Amino acid sequence: MAHVFRFFLPATTAGVTVGETAYLESGDATRLRKVLRLEVGEVVEIVDGRGRVFLAELVNARGGEVVPVQELPAQPSLVPVRVLLAQSGPRADDAVEKLVELGVAEIAPLLAAGRRREARTDRWQRIAAGAAAQAKLSRIPAILEPVAYVDALAPGAIVCSHEQDDTSLADALASLSLPITLLIGPEAGFSEEELVAAQQAGVPIVRFGQTVLRTETAAVVLAALVSDRLSSL
Repeated sequence: MAHVFRFFLPATTAGVTVGETAYLESGDATRLRKVLRLEVGEVVEIVDGRGRVFLAELVNARGGEVVPVQELPAQPSLVPVRVLLAQSGPRADDAVEKLVELGVAEIAPLLAAGRRREARTDRWQRIAAGAAAQAKLSRIPAILEPVAYVDALAPGAIVCSHEQDDTSLADALASLSLPITLLIGPEAGFSEEELVAAQQAGVPIVRFGQTVLRTETAAVVLAALVSDRLSSL
């Protein structure tokens, strides 16, 4: 069976009805026509603002006009995990893309001591939209405003460190309630003061494996492990 491309309708489009024309975002309409080279009569998937998914027929490629022909069954929910990244630049962009593919619910910049520059959350939002469509999600994970490290040390948080730990990931998850917030540090890791602050706040510190992972790798690996653990509960 040929791959069917998925597109998210504008967030304001909540009342999609089978048989009535819907309109893609202008950028998606351009991509559909110039990159994917889809033609009138071909079928795509569209997702409305409520997370409902439809098969739709393309009726006007230039205008991005599609007509829903069938509503598909309910799609899986996003994983109740928030990932906070103290990384920016291309590596952080890669992490955001992969985290969205894993289906985490929320992603935000983490304002830790070793952070070197501001994150482009507007860019992250564009990356998230494209990755969500590619992964066939029914909702685009939220890209949040930056979170200060001390504010992130709240119930449900886990600090990921390559230098020290005070518990295992399994034990940390067993002791926490949802949603889970994963704090991923900068390349140099969290400072000693930040790790002490986590301990004083009662936030578990975990590490995994015997090697030191880059921050974007650690974010994806940890999110995948947590998602797998939560799916089995």
